[in-house]
Amino acid sequence: MITLLLGLACTPQTAPAADTVIDVGVAMPMSNREVIHNARILVRDGKIVRVGRRQDVPLPANYQHYSYPDAFAFPGAVDLHSHSQTGTWEDINDMVHPDNPELRVLDTVRPWNPMYRDASAGGVTTVNAIPGSGTNLSGAGVLVKLMPAEDDIDRAILRHPGSVKVAQGYNPERSGDLGGTRMGMWWMLRWYLARAREVSEADTLEQNPDLAHIAQIERRHHPYLVHTAGARDTYGTVRMFLLEAGLPVVVSHASFHGYLAGEAIAKTGASLNVGPRNFDATFNGMGQVRGLVEAYESSGNTDISVQTDAPVVPPEEFIYQATLAERHGCTTWTALASINAVPARQILAEDRIGTLQPGLDADIVIKAGQPLDPRSPVLLVFVNGEVVYDIQDGQRY
Repeated sequence: MITLLLGLACTPQTAPAADTVIDVGVAMPMSNREVIHNARILVRDGKIVRVGRRQDVPLPANYQHYSYPDAFAFPGAVDLHSHSQTGTWEDINDMVHPDNPELRVLDTVRPWNPMYRDASAGGVTTVNAIPGSGTNLSGAGVLVKLMPAEDDIDRAILRHPGSVKVAQGYNPERSGDLGGTRMGMWWMLRWYLARAREVSEADTLEQNPDLAHIAQIERRHHPYLVHTAGARDTYGTVRMFLLEAGLPVVVSHASFHGYLAGEAIAKTGASLNVGPRNFDATFNGMGQVRGLVEAYESSGNTDISVQTDAPVVPPEEFIYQATLAERHGCTTWTALASINAVPARQILAEDRIGTLQPGLDADIVIKAGQPLDPRSPVLLVFVNGEVVYDIQDGQRY
């Protein structure tokens, strides 16, 4: 029986960031392959203080105490490719020029919108909210914590920019202009890469606000996140941004037959954010279904996260994307890490989120069963030590 030992269940609208003790059957910190049985997690001032076995971690006085002796605890999920920041299909109009590095989605974010509430019920605690893929360079995204913050949006902003969105292959292609060919698109992107480096080296970001978002990437403040698909364009993205420019980049989607370049990509150590298409049944010659995460992993790639491209896939089904990846053949550890530790590192935010370690934000998911089991519901979600979802208040997903 799952019980709450002390304190009434707080509603998401009023839950304070209290000093908290969380006891669970199994904790998965995800900082390594350690699994802690009969675990205890201490939270103070919205940060994780300690994670260990209950027999080794004394129960402090005057802490709010949650006990879920049959449940699993793991780090909040981090979805790097999400367009659900408004709660609808509304967003900025980034379809005005092939390259719009000055645009940003920060001003469109509606914290705790219905899509974000659904995602929270699915165990997601952070999303990288990004503009669309209709142009090569559509602007800056933002890292958003999924929590009630309607009256103070700054509480929900983990970092701005979260990344800068680039699109290559298919979506941004046009006929009758320079964007109609990959040669034209790649020329324009290389021009912006070179210009951003000049601005960064000259320290003239304030004088060039139109280039500031991409110039900050030169300083490792955030990465590029590049929509790309197919073997040619997936490897082309790796070559342009990682090998030529030496910049932090997350290769997002990498779908269709992109995995056919998997061995060459593995040699570069590139960061792959695979999905929402999880499999391929077209380009492998035999007509066999092949899981994309498995295909990249089998080629030697180790830096792999999953995504929803929400609302293409509903944001609450983010963890289920890792379930599908495992079902299609990738290793369990790759699937587990693809939802928290790996995307946090890829987006350059591992000092705040992605693992259960002392000093990191207390973004914690309590689930009735192991993380990848779709039969078990999320019971409780903490963000910055606050309860933002409690199944006792009504199951949402």
